[in-house]
Amino acid sequence: MKPEEAIETIKIAIAEVEWNYPMDYAAAFETAIEALEKQVPIKPVSKYEYRDNKNVCPSCETKNSCRIVMFWEKFCPDCGQAIDWSEEE
Repeated sequence: MKPEEAIETIKIAIAEVEWNYPMDYAAAFETAIEALEKQVPIKPVSKYEYRDNKNVCPSCETKNSCRIVMFWEKFCPDCGQAIDWSEEE
């Protein structure tokens, strides 16, 4: 099962159990979804600065920390987001 499929299954499970079980289940499911989403590779965000092109983690960039990711890193060292370095769009 791919992470994307697992996320969808967990979202369905949340809808099914939210009426019958305590909020601890929902919190655990949300944590699982967050962890699985980090396994789905996302292309880095290119930031152009004077004389330089820097690739930034797409997850960290939204938090304004602008973590620069090196091309050999498969995961962001700060947040663990999988990075997609493939050339295709």
